[in-house]
Amino acid sequence: MAKDYYKILGLQKNASKEEIKRAFRKLARKYHPDVNPDEAKSGDKFKEINEAYGLLSDDKKREMYDKFGVVEGDSSTYQQGRASPGGRSAYRSPDGTTYYYSTSGSPGNFDFSEIFGNAGSSRRRQPSGGYDFFNDLGDIFDVFSNMGGSTRARSTSSRNIPREGDDLRYDMEIKFMDAFLGGKRKVQYRDPITGANKTLTVTIPRGVRDEQKLRLKGKGMPGENGGSPGDLYIAIHVKNHKIFERDDDDIYVDQEIPFTTATLGGKVQVPGLEKSLNVTIPAGTKDSTILRLKNKGFYKMTSEERGNQLVRVKIKIPKRTNKKQKELLEQLKATGL
Repeated sequence: MAKDYYKILGLQKNASKEEIKRAFRKLARKYHPDVNPDEAKSGDKFKEINEAYGLLSDDKKREMYDKFGVVEGDSSTYQQGRASPGGRSAYRSPDGTTYYYSTSGSPGNFDFSEIFGNAGSSRRRQPSGGYDFFNDLGDIFDVFSNMGGSTRARSTSSRNIPREGDDLRYDMEIKFMDAFLGGKRKVQYRDPITGANKTLTVTIPRGVRDEQKLRLKGKGMPGENGGSPGDLYIAIHVKNHKIFERDDDDIYVDQEIPFTTATLGGKVQVPGLEKSLNVTIPAGTKDSTILRLKNKGFYKMTSEERGNQLVRVKIKIPKRTNKKQKELLEQLKATGL
């Protein structure tokens, strides 16, 4: 059975193009992998939303879908199919007419620049190659700076139907250790309805990642005609640490050791996220060797599991030696070491 693309986007069949676009962007943000990093199904839902928008935003595809429930080149919309000459699929309409369609197209493949502007713009791209679904949101301070004076102030709906409020964005910079420990931060703003100063407390989850988005349901702009309020998305920006580097839930740290320790082996102390850690250096360790300390990295979000701390060994060669050290080195050299 063909998918109900209107239902996927939460729309009626007579939805306008603007309503389709708004519904798509709102749902795309809600199910974006940045907002649901630990939910495998969010990626499937995200693809399904893209697929629905790709069809309903195209006038020709939408017209065919509305009439027949199928779209040329999109095998996912076929309700009834059978093999036919030339590798085409067939659909029989209720009036008995048979329509043939080529299945060479690729469903869900559409131009994001139509809703996000020129593909060559300076918008930051997501790791997946798509555009950032959060960059076009109004900033919380832009919107709340005065009572309804922003460009995203509510408009009056001519059809007098419920409409959800706009989503908003707030960029929050936090320290590296705040991302490790989690905690609470306060955001102050002016309420767009009452004009009163308000404080919003944001809970930062332990293990949050740089560029991750936190969704605060119902904290965006108010809805119209009884519609629900929009959401507020907190875009997290984690400051770099002076010695640690983060890779997913693992952390890296460089540790210099004397060349004698690298040769003979021994123990050294390295900085850790919570306290200094003892590391055993095996005899014969080479420069740039990476030693792993299990469960000493970042906590995985909503879990007690942790990543690892990876120690990159840097062998220190002394630039200067005293007389005694030089004599000993000469003796070692004479032995062929």
